[in-house]
Amino acid sequence: MTRPRKTLLPRGRAEGFTLLEVLVALAILSTALVLAYRVVTGALSAEGRAEQWTECALLGETMFRETTETFPEVQDTQGRYPAPLEEYSWKRTVRQSPLYPDAHIIEIAVTWKSGKDTETVSLAGVSVR
Repeated sequence: MTRPRKTLLPRGRAEGFTLLEVLVALAILSTALVLAYRVVTGALSAEGRAEQWTECALLGETMFRETTETFPEVQDTQGRYPAPLEEYSWKRTVRQSPLYPDAHIIEIAVTWKSGKDTETVSLAGVSVR
């Protein structure tokens, strides 16, 4: 004759998870999903911002190369880029170098609105005759 097996469960209790265990698991899962959502939206936002910074750097570099093809006059100019880049504006400052009479300092700033903030990419260099 074999003896009945002893179980850890009290008599009459069905196997499975309690309501409290299920609720705790759902709370942990929902917290993890909220954190994952924040990480993904933050990464998408950073990607969009990096794309704008890259485009502004390219626009500024192109303007800098166009400016230094010839020896530029000392002046301040500003404007907006044509469509489809009308959200970007630029400012170009050319001034005389205080140390060398044959050198001009060129500063270019490309600006755009990012939500409520205004962001700027600035480039600077020297043009020599």
